[in-house]
Amino acid sequence: MKQQHSVTIEELGITISTGSLARLANGSVTIRKGETTVFVSATAAEELRSPDQDFFPLTVDYREKFAAAGRFPGGYFRREGKPSDKEILTSRLCDRPLRPLFPEGFLNEVQVIGLLLSADQVNEPDVLMVNGASAALLCSDIPWNGPIGCVRVARIDGQFIANPTHEQQFASDLDLIYVGNENDMMMIEGSADQIPEADFIAALDFAHRAIQPIIAAQRKLAALCAKQKKVFPLVVCEPKALAICERVAAEGDQLQKAIFLASKKERGDAVKAVIEKAKAACQAELGDGFDARHIKMAFEKLQEKVYRSAIIEKGQRADGRGTKDLRPISCQIDVLPRVHGSAIFQRGETQGLVLATLGTSKDVQELDSIT
Repeated sequence: MKQQHSVTIEELGITISTGSLARLANGSVTIRKGETTVFVSATAAEELRSPDQDFFPLTVDYREKFAAAGRFPGGYFRREGKPSDKEILTSRLCDRPLRPLFPEGFLNEVQVIGLLLSADQVNEPDVLMVNGASAALLCSDIPWNGPIGCVRVARIDGQFIANPTHEQQFASDLDLIYVGNENDMMMIEGSADQIPEADFIAALDFAHRAIQPIIAAQRKLAALCAKQKKVFPLVVCEPKALAICERVAAEGDQLQKAIFLASKKERGDAVKAVIEKAKAACQAELGDGFDARHIKMAFEKLQEKVYRSAIIEKGQRADGRGTKDLRPISCQIDVLPRVHGSAIFQRGETQGLVLATLGTSKDVQELDSIT
């Protein structure tokens, strides 16, 4: 029988435990604050989906079941439906800080699944999902360069509060979600009611200090029960292929010239032409045994290098704009008949066709959510 372990973060009233549920998963934890409980599992495929796979298939899925609050789903069928906006946004919130911490070249499919088991209508589960995902990956045998900590910050009467209750959030002039590790900030998301910049910076500093006990608790839990990390084959760019791509890209500065063409279509076509030249050169010098994925990886690195250098050294973006320049904006209204309202909003080569329909109180959507 698998041994159970748990750690408690006294400062925040959070408990993380493992060993009781999903014992066959690579890693799994249950994280609780008050009576709000979230279960998170992390699993990884043993092999790539296909031999020529060139991307990292990470899935982060968070779901809330109405049973967690002792309720039935609304609607005629009384069944759980598609993910709500909140579930989708929580999944994205969790995905963003997790994804960059997987090793470069690790392409095995990974699924991080979170399920709200109990909702006390007081504590938000989204922050628990992020911390639970970090703990599950850290304790698993999946290669991952964590842990991370996540905290929500509110401000009431000038005082910062970590992980406020629903009632405190309504009284706050700040709603900030902060994710980081011991040393660095990894992601921020939030809104505020016209607070000064200095106060916002102070909130970031408060949040960074607040996540340290969360990170320390995860490391303590991992020391008790973490599995040895598996060694997966990494798909990395072959040095010879990278050298050939660098040489082709540097010939007449053709990659740099292609990247800074003003038209998006012309820019894309020009970059593709340089990549095709590099493929031909690799095939001629390395033979039929060269891996086409290495060309893609090499040019991702080279383009990133060119973009970064131009922005930092010249203050120039891909289409020639400076860092503070906006694309030309144009608007049209009443572009379609019969509809209540219509408009085309265009910025540069990006367009949005927007339709508006007016309704009555009978058309109002009835929201049915747990929290």
